[in-house]
Amino acid sequence: MQERFSLPPNLDFGLCVNSGQVFRWHETGPSSWEGVDGREWYQVRLRNAGLEVESNAEAAAFRRMFRLDVDAAAVEAEILRRGPELGPLMAAHSGLRVLQPNDPVEVFFSFLCSANNHLKRIKPMVGKLAEFGDPIPNTKFRAFPEPEVVAEIPESVLRSQGFGYRGASIPRAAAALVSRGGRAWLESLMRTPYEQAVEQLIEIPSIGRKLADCIALFGLHHGEAVPVDTHLWQQLTRLYHPELRGEALTERRYREVAERFRTRFGDLTGWAHQYLFVDNVSVGARARAARSKEDTA
Repeated sequence: MQERFSLPPNLDFGLCVNSGQVFRWHETGPSSWEGVDGREWYQVRLRNAGLEVESNAEAAAFRRMFRLDVDAAAVEAEILRRGPELGPLMAAHSGLRVLQPNDPVEVFFSFLCSANNHLKRIKPMVGKLAEFGDPIPNTKFRAFPEPEVVAEIPESVLRSQGFGYRGASIPRAAAALVSRGGRAWLESLMRTPYEQAVEQLIEIPSIGRKLADCIALFGLHHGEAVPVDTHLWQQLTRLYHPELRGEALTERRYREVAERFRTRFGDLTGWAHQYLFVDNVSVGARARAARSKEDTA
C-alpha cells in the first residue's frame, strides 16, 4: 500500500504512538515515523496536512488502527459532557486518541513487558521479543512471534537480555496462552463481553487485573476497560477520590474506583482514561527534568 490519508484536525500522530499504547513505533525524522503491528509494517510521513503511508497492510488496517473513521471531535465532546473536569487535560493533550492495534498477540506480550516497568525500558524489551519473529520480506522489520514461538524461548536467554523475572513469566504466560488455543483463543476474546474477557485473561499466570485491562482495551478493543496503574491511581484520587490520596491501591479499591469511572464514562472509559494517564506521565517527566536541572546547577 502507498496511500495518502487526510489528517484529521484532532489527531496528533506523534503523541498517539508515544503514549504507552504501542511500542514498536519510532520517529525517523521531522514528522516521520515507522512502526510495526504484528506482521504489518508502516512508514508514515506528515506532509501538507496529510499522512503519506507506505505499508504491506491494507489501507483499512491503518484506518482502523488510528481510528480515522471515528468522529473524534464527537467523542471528545461526549467525554467532556460526561466529565467536564477532564477539560484542562483534554486541552493539554489535544489530538490524543485510543488506538486499536490489529494484532492482539503483540499487545498481549507488550503489556507483559510493561509490568513494573516504564516506557524507556518497555520499548527495547518488546523490540527484543520481536527479534524472535520471522523477517518481513523485503524490509528490515520482523513480524511479532506467535505464542508458540515465545513459549519456547529459554528463560536464560531473556534474562541475559535484561528481562529480569519476566524471563520466566513471559514464556510461562505464552505456554498458558497456547494451551487455550493461542492466537485464535485471544482473538475470540474480542467477541466476548468485557468482564468475561478480563476474567479469562486473569487466569493466565502473571496477568493481574491491570494487565488484563490493558490487553482488553488496546488488544481486544473493549472500550469500557480502564487500566488502573500508579499513574491513573494518582489522577483518580486527585480528581474523584481525595479521601484515598496516599492510600495503597488494593484489589478491592481497584475494582471500586474502576467501576465508578466506568459508570461515568461508559463505552468511552478507555478513551477518557488515556488523558489521565498521559497527563500524569507528562507531569512526572517535567518534575524529573526540573529535579535534574536543580541537581546539575
